[in-house]
Amino acid sequence: MKKVSDSEINSTREAIQETTRIFEQSMANADAAGVAGCYTEDAEFMAPNGESIKGRKNIQTTMEEYISQGFTQYKVTSSIVYGNTGVVGVQTEYKLSQQGGKNMDIGKSIQLWKQEDGVWKIFRDCFNSNLPAGS
Repeated sequence: MKKVSDSEINSTREAIQETTRIFEQSMANADAAGVAGCYTEDAEFMAPNGESIKGRKNIQTTMEEYISQGFTQYKVTSSIVYGNTGVVGVQTEYKLSQQGGKNMDIGKSIQLWKQEDGVWKIFRDCFNSNLPAGS
């Protein structure tokens, strides 16, 4: 097994955190294309209660739907990065709401990230709510 330096691990974490900030800011700006740009071309978005959304263009359409419903407030509240090369796993906790905190969801996700054109992007994204169904 290849020994990995702390600087390589930190570099991967920092790059993922930067893309996460771009994702959050794009949501705040109601920029579905910006959000979708945080995903690889062959990404899958796996929201609860539905089929996987495959491909960046389809993910953009899904993000447009979220944004059209007013869901523009997205914040990762904690993040753990597993690995540092190839495909990297990220475990997050998040808050998603409409303006002013209306209809807030609090949940968790598991994401797989990989590099595309030298940039770390989301390759698989699966999440679910911590709130009871129907709340």
